[in-house]
Amino acid sequence: MKIGIITRFGKPLNDQIDGYYYRLHYLANGLVERGHSVTVLAHPDSDIKAKLVKAKVEKIEWETQMATYANFLEKYADQFDVINAQTDHLCCFFSPFIKTPIIHTMIFGHFWDQVRMALKVFKNQYFSSISYSNKKCYPFLNWQGIIYNGLNTDQFKFNANPKDYLLFLGRVVHEKGVEDAIQIAKETKSKLIIAGESTKEYFEEKIKPKLDRNITYVGPVDFKKKIKLFREAKALLHPHLYAEGFGNSLIEAQASGTPVIAYPHGSTPEVVMDKKTGFIVKNIKEAKEALKNIDKIKREDCRKFVEDNFTIEKMVDGYEEMFKKVIVQSKKKK
Repeated sequence: MKIGIITRFGKPLNDQIDGYYYRLHYLANGLVERGHSVTVLAHPDSDIKAKLVKAKVEKIEWETQMATYANFLEKYADQFDVINAQTDHLCCFFSPFIKTPIIHTMIFGHFWDQVRMALKVFKNQYFSSISYSNKKCYPFLNWQGIIYNGLNTDQFKFNANPKDYLLFLGRVVHEKGVEDAIQIAKETKSKLIIAGESTKEYFEEKIKPKLDRNITYVGPVDFKKKIKLFREAKALLHPHLYAEGFGNSLIEAQASGTPVIAYPHGSTPEVVMDKKTGFIVKNIKEAKEALKNIDKIKREDCRKFVEDNFTIEKMVDGYEEMFKKVIVQSKKKK
């Protein structure tokens, strides 16, 4: 197949980066390794085996993104059998003017009302999602596939002997539940390491006053340090207060052997096996009870769950099958 992939271009695609850009690095490479011709619109410093069309990243405003997507489609769209726009709904505006079928991958589950109204106009276009939870947000769309994110398990080495600390890893903001994580740790007299970016105002007002000898903040961490933190943690605290589309840190922790204690929002029940690879809890009280039983979770089960469900190979399989299906559907419509 001749495949075009459109990405956001805030960061380069490579295997030493977080979430979205990591996943698309491996998707592009996996498709190339299977013999497909792949062209990717991405950050100019991206490290991929596919043909790279370099996006200009001096000013990444909404208007710049849309113009860049339009220019890419105008120049390259006719060269492809299928295009995968990993941009939520943004490329829906261009599909009516493009002969090549475009599959829009929805990453965020809850947009504001104006986006929902636009999606109802575009509902007959092709869509995919990264979780069933995400799909449920927009049941009226023409869904073609639900494909979980994958990771390279070779990068996340299993560790059977953790140290005695809990981990919160992610953006240090209110909606990520970091304040709940701190309270859980304090009330159970547990050590907690907090890692991730934060705004100065939020950190100074909400986090810094709560730090002590057991609650430490290490700031943003690079990929290597992140893996080390996951491997050595007794458990990952993931008390997010909103519905995530997927939650990459959940599979990164479990791949390392680290169980998860998480709130049940969004895709969490799909990505964590309750009482098998962690505990899905409703509040701080239940999280504290879960911590008492965290040693009953077998770290080997956490690793196996990821190996069985969230590998790069399974992710590439899913996209490859979906692309073939949409190409056939598109030809029938002509």
